[in-house]
Amino acid sequence: MKSFGNYYLGIITRPRRTFDALMSDSRRLRFGLLAVSINAVLYTLVYVFLTIGGGAPSSFTPWLAIPADDYYWYNRFFLAPSMFTGWILAAGVAQLLSRPFSGKGSFEDNLSVLGFAISIASLASLLHDLPDTFLGAIGVLNLREYEVALNSPTIWRTILWILYVLYFILFLLLFPKGIGAAQRIRPGPAILIGVLAFIVYQGVFVIFNR
Repeated sequence: MKSFGNYYLGIITRPRRTFDALMSDSRRLRFGLLAVSINAVLYTLVYVFLTIGGGAPSSFTPWLAIPADDYYWYNRFFLAPSMFTGWILAAGVAQLLSRPFSGKGSFEDNLSVLGFAISIASLASLLHDLPDTFLGAIGVLNLREYEVALNSPTIWRTILWILYVLYFILFLLLFPKGIGAAQRIRPGPAILIGVLAFIVYQGVFVIFNR
């Protein structure tokens, strides 16, 4: 029996084979929940650090009626619920859309694979967000000035874009592979459903988080 760490690393190196193995493990839902929970904790820390460091959104106006200067303070409480909501909705959409393609998996199977997919794909953005916000929290980085630099033609913006492009690539790779394994459907429908499920997840995430 593989450990959680084995699955986590395996999905990074051999995603489809590892997702297939996960489907035969009775602990798959627990492991999927653990994977997405790790991501929720790490991203909550990002917003805790942003609050301590006095950061505020500068280029994207928050959709919720909360002043920008206070948004990250509230975001600490939005992050985990919005991430779990997006995860559950994406799994539900994948379940419904898989039925016309003779999908054989369950809603819980979708949750298992998408929990890992969300956690691993988000490592790309965390590679930037977590260290930089921590540096802001301990006073090494001025987060408001850095926010402006991220939205100006600087090397920091280039690095950010590279990591966020990787973020989207990983999501668009892992969601279809995970759904293909969970539902035992062909690659074409799995890609379509995976992309639509990712749009659902990302849409929910963006509404609440800036």
